[in-house]
Amino acid sequence: MRESVKHRLIGAAVLAAIAVLFLPSFFKDRQQYQVNTDSQIPGRPSITAVDFNEPVQPEGIESAPAPEAMFVPDASDLPASELSVPPVENTESFEAEPVAAASASSQPQASSIAAVTKPEQVPALPLNENGLPDAWVIQVASLSSQAGANKLRDQLQGEGLKAYVRAVSGANGMIYRVFIGPRQDKAQLQAIKLELDKRLKVNSLVLPFKP
Repeated sequence: MRESVKHRLIGAAVLAAIAVLFLPSFFKDRQQYQVNTDSQIPGRPSITAVDFNEPVQPEGIESAPAPEAMFVPDASDLPASELSVPPVENTESFEAEPVAAASASSQPQASSIAAVTKPEQVPALPLNENGLPDAWVIQVASLSSQAGANKLRDQLQGEGLKAYVRAVSGANGMIYRVFIGPRQDKAQLQAIKLELDKRLKVNSLVLPFKP
């Protein structure tokens, strides 16, 4: 009698354990969930249209010149000798091949210019009457051939210099001037001028820059 009671108690304990393990999950699977159908998208914002008037140029301000007419020194800044001498016709003395095809002997010359143009910390420069620092350009050459001027410009650009060409009207026709700059450090441009004069066999000019 005692053995049968013992077996019954063990069976009841096993059933209770099974019920504790499985009944919660059984009822949980049958719970009903309420789906929130309210939209989470914010409402349409209220936007007021704004009319923009056409821009009006303030009085007393001149329009910027065309790009091809910018960065050209005034004729009054040129010496009388430069104004009276006709432009160079023969540019073979400094019309070298592009830098990519230059010989090994020309590499030290390019590196010397790079050393001169290496950016360094420059102290604060004085300001002119317009509240702006003075700047300078180098006029490398005046040529009668646009192709020759462009070739010289490309050569200088290949050496890391900011060169550009500007066309001006002269007594004998169009003149194509090759410039370098502008820069605020006049002493640095003077050093570049000396190197270019020696290498290109020219007499370049350092002129004030007037945008």
